[in-house]
Amino acid sequence: MTNGMGRDSRKELEIYKKKKYITQAKMIDISTGNKIVVLNDKEALVNDIFEGERVEIDIKGKIHIVLVNLSHSLVKEGEIGIYADISKDFGIAEGDIIEVSHIQTPQSLETIIKKINGQPTNKDEIQSVISDLMANRLSESEISAWMTSSFIRGLNDEEIVSLTEAMVGSGQLLNLGKSPIVDKHCVGGVSGNRTTMVLVPIIASAGIYIPKSSSRAITSPSGTADTMEILAPVNIEMDELRELVKKTFGAIVWGGGINIAPADDKMIKLRRPLRLDPKGILLASILAKKKAVGSQYVLIDIPIGMSAKIGDMATAQDLAKDFKTIGQKLGMNIGCVVTNGSEPIGNGMGPVLEAKDVLSVLHGEGPTDLKEKSLLLAGKIFELCGKVGKDEGYDVAKHFLESGKALDKMKEIIAAQGGNPNVKIDDLPTAKYRYSVKAIADGKIEHIDNKSISRIARATGAPIDKAAGVYLFKSKGDLVKAGDIIFDLHAESEANIDFALKMAEEFNPINMGKMLIDEF
Repeated sequence: MTNGMGRDSRKELEIYKKKKYITQAKMIDISTGNKIVVLNDKEALVNDIFEGERVEIDIKGKIHIVLVNLSHSLVKEGEIGIYADISKDFGIAEGDIIEVSHIQTPQSLETIIKKINGQPTNKDEIQSVISDLMANRLSESEISAWMTSSFIRGLNDEEIVSLTEAMVGSGQLLNLGKSPIVDKHCVGGVSGNRTTMVLVPIIASAGIYIPKSSSRAITSPSGTADTMEILAPVNIEMDELRELVKKTFGAIVWGGGINIAPADDKMIKLRRPLRLDPKGILLASILAKKKAVGSQYVLIDIPIGMSAKIGDMATAQDLAKDFKTIGQKLGMNIGCVVTNGSEPIGNGMGPVLEAKDVLSVLHGEGPTDLKEKSLLLAGKIFELCGKVGKDEGYDVAKHFLESGKALDKMKEIIAAQGGNPNVKIDDLPTAKYRYSVKAIADGKIEHIDNKSISRIARATGAPIDKAAGVYLFKSKGDLVKAGDIIFDLHAESEANIDFALKMAEEFNPINMGKMLIDEF
């Protein structure tokens, strides 16, 4: 007897693990977003398989781990229900022969329970969670339980470092073999704020490598990848990106296209519905993607304000300290700047409208706030990587912008990514419908709410409708006369214009003191 299990019991367990049966694929034209199959309930019972358990399916010699749903009528005995996304991902067609077999319970479940109980976990345990996540051995509820317990119980520095390294190891690495490599990230919450697309060509024009992987919109009217896609393709594979950056020094691509830290993308999908942002996982999420592209120097922009993600200076300073500490343990030099996130940055909110702002600034015009913040951040990056002395970065960045070198570099990057380097603002598409919201009395703009203006821009159809969105004509502190246009709504349908107007009425995004805006 060992651990209460005799030889016969162990033999029985080994037989149980290998228990399998043959089925035939039946297509179900529904996508679930998860690795799930449907088994006939009677047949599953005979084979000791229960709802929510994991099984292996062997299709044409390829093994996949999936979760089980049971049905009495959707599939018959001898059939296995295959959802549309599983069919596409695994290459399964109607009638294919599939072998179903038992698997062991993942060891990472013990790590999840350990974290739920408030106990610290080590590097190997965290790696087991990420490995099982990537192999689809964990259900949504199990990985959600781990993230929730990480939120409640917290992660110590060693756990965050281990999680970051595990995330990095879940995908591809850029490995430029060059130096210095710099990067920038904003923790978010500010509408517009398309500084990345201005500072990347500034930095690259100075001969510094900046392979910028960016995200698509989640709750905003546009992400950096959505806006850059107006000017050039952003879905670029790793080998192509490597050669592109070696040639141009800079790139602005969609992170999902180069398979960096894909474990993070899986967790983001689960965190999004609950708006769950455990600080340890947030730190690992951001730094993993920087580490994966070989970044040596990273500037973190932490906007604060009443409608930004971070509401006060104390919280921002605490977050900055954590970024620096974890970055140092990962071999990265992290710089943090706390910026004013109380108002939108730029005029446009939506892919095309934001792209117009970017091109305008690179041509020496455009929104002053977008220009100034981009110069500030670019200057801090120059200082962080040691190319200039303290407080000299802004002027150097300004030189590269005003000399036209940044514009030339952006044209080079656009061409390298497959876009038209000679694109003009007037060449960009315009929405079919536009509605101007005007002041009906004199007054002064006191505040523009980031969250509300983003919701209104999304109501117009952005980012799905590329030319849709909101374009602001006024900023905080502006004096306004009756009849002045405050902002325009751009949409591809009258219905979306009406919807956006109703949202504007509900959320009242602009505090104008004694001034009223157009009645809705």
